[in-house]
Amino acid sequence: MSRVETSNHISRFLLLLMTSAIAATAANLYYNQPILPLIKEAFNLSDAQLGSIPALTQCGYAFALLFISPLGDSIPRRKLISVLSTLLVLASLAGALAPNLIVLLISVFLIGVGANIKQQLIPFAASMVSAENEGATLGTLMMGLTLGILLSRTLSGFVGEHMGWQSVFYMSALLATLFGALLYVFLPVNKPHAN
Repeated sequence: MSRVETSNHISRFLLLLMTSAIAATAANLYYNQPILPLIKEAFNLSDAQLGSIPALTQCGYAFALLFISPLGDSIPRRKLISVLSTLLVLASLAGALAPNLIVLLISVFLIGVGANIKQQLIPFAASMVSAENEGATLGTLMMGLTLGILLSRTLSGFVGEHMGWQSVFYMSALLATLFGALLYVFLPVNKPHAN
């Protein structure tokens, strides 16, 4: 794991930003579950077709764990996070505008890939603090991860019911844009030692 300038702790602002970004990113893996009945009605899908939507989201995430996560050790994490944020924004917009199931499936797969942002932020934060403060820092970040997972279904269900299922994808794109920009501005640049 590459290290940036190690200090005793991360600033409260940066820790809050990273924790919030992890929560917002993790939520993308579960946003589509409460709105599945609305998507089924919109595209007149069978149960098997409908089940492929959350399945492909998780497949995209698994793909990213295998092939994207290791890149954080050889590519500056801030740059990788920016690329993943852009992918998440574009995939969410594609999901909102999807004219058919095929486009929707491709978009949710890419949303799963983009959700790898949280797998970059957690080791990044660990590399920025001294060993004795890693536990407290990682505990805070994992709290954000848990909150994102727990609140995602409630939030997307509420938005989908009152504003339509496409609005959930627009909301995801908006949050990805916001956090992507903030992380690009405030994250320090790390120099990986691996090639």
